[in-house]
Amino acid sequence: MSKTAAQLKQLLSLGENQTLEYLTSCELKHCGPQVCAFLNTQGGYLLCGVDDKGQIKGVEHAVQVAEQLESQLKSAIQPPVLFSIEVQEVENKQLLIVEVPAGKDIPYAFNSDIYIRAGEQTKKADVDTIRDMVMRKQVEPTRWERLFSSELDEQGLSTSACNKLLSAKRIPKEVAQAEQGFLHQLQLLSLAKYGRLTNAADVLLASAPGKRHPQARVRAVCYRHKADDEYQDLQHLDGPMADVIEQLITFVMRNTPSRARFSSANNQREDIPMYPEQAVREAIVNAFAHRDYSNFAGGIKVEVSPVHLKIWNAGAFPQGIDENKIRQGHISVLRNPDIAHGLYLQGYMEKLGRGSVVIQEACTEAGLPEPKWHSDSTSGVTLTLFAPEVTPEVTPEVTPEVTPEVTPEVTPEVTPEVTPEVTPEVAKLLLAIKGEQSRMELQDSLTLKDAEHFRKNYLKPALEITPVLVEMTIPDKPTSRNQKYRLTALGLQVKQQLSDKKTS
Repeated sequence: MSKTAAQLKQLLSLGENQTLEYLTSCELKHCGPQVCAFLNTQGGYLLCGVDDKGQIKGVEHAVQVAEQLESQLKSAIQPPVLFSIEVQEVENKQLLIVEVPAGKDIPYAFNSDIYIRAGEQTKKADVDTIRDMVMRKQVEPTRWERLFSSELDEQGLSTSACNKLLSAKRIPKEVAQAEQGFLHQLQLLSLAKYGRLTNAADVLLASAPGKRHPQARVRAVCYRHKADDEYQDLQHLDGPMADVIEQLITFVMRNTPSRARFSSANNQREDIPMYPEQAVREAIVNAFAHRDYSNFAGGIKVEVSPVHLKIWNAGAFPQGIDENKIRQGHISVLRNPDIAHGLYLQGYMEKLGRGSVVIQEACTEAGLPEPKWHSDSTSGVTLTLFAPEVTPEVTPEVTPEVTPEVTPEVTPEVTPEVTPEVTPEVAKLLLAIKGEQSRMELQDSLTLKDAEHFRKNYLKPALEITPVLVEMTIPDKPTSRNQKYRLTALGLQVKQQLSDKKTS
């Protein structure tokens, strides 16, 4: 049973509640009010093909039904909203799972009627409830993406980016067929209002949004180690969001080496990317969709090194979301629903809250360590994908039966040697490191007086060795006065081997 199916079983065991509703029917007239009610409250799941007792009935032709229902819901519910529908098989029967986030633009209406969730029931909102929803919306600050973009007019938009959006397969018919003009089409997508373009339209479609919003620029860097004086590759990107996303993906794939993998089925070598492109794509898109654009000191930064890929964006996880819920694929709490909707229409976003699951599954399938998310209200959100761990054994793709047939010339490409070649100076440094020590402590332990000589001939070469033997305790701040250095697990092995040779 897949992880998603296991989660579905758990949902079925809970019974209907404030955030969970069962329906045997997939008809729009039954599903629409439920989705609308979830949007107007705290989000939830709608399971189609299940009776009110939790018994699985199934949905015939589920894939086609899901596509039709999604199109119908997006046309019938206003204002425009992003939710996801997926098909899942349980007990040899197919169900539809409609995953709905808490809406940012309440009140939402289905065919002009407003619905809310009251306990386990969905009902039409009365006048007092609607008045309260409208009043709350009026006192809430306008989201950054909904504010008017200063000094941006139609001439500042990228023609190719606009054409790509408005010709996307997922674009609603009423938008594609609108006859009132280009700005009206954008208004239907919540990217314009009263004839003026919003910040969301700026970062999605403008030729150079960084002129008005410096935080929209993206920095991509590749280095062997942060202590290097020069980067191997450095780019500052500014332009329509879809273009920048594609450029970032190309940057990562260009600056990460391929790995050699041998199939146990045919004993053929296959060169695969260090990081699965699907994981890279999902990670980058998530950073654009969920970052805090209102932080003028923020942005997005991508770092590529021999040991990891880091993708950082400004802002913390939304309230109620943490690292564990991210890994589980929790219902998304969209910070920027208009921007996310623009990405969805162009095929960059698929299922709400599932990007993290896709990333994890792609890394597992590629034999990579588990990715890590870290969120801090002051430093932002960082996703780290790790390069394959170096071990004395051959890689998992090479079976014991195949190993004897691998020639000595191929072996170094499959598995790096456990003991890398090191200079006499680096060997002395490895033997000297005890726990975590500062640069001055290491220099003193080697009785070296010239700091520059120590940095160039001992410390810098040790940090540059791949696989990594020596690492910083504060890698994000290489020049920190609190910086210290320590041996990695492999570094400890090499130190032991050097010590054994010295005493033998």
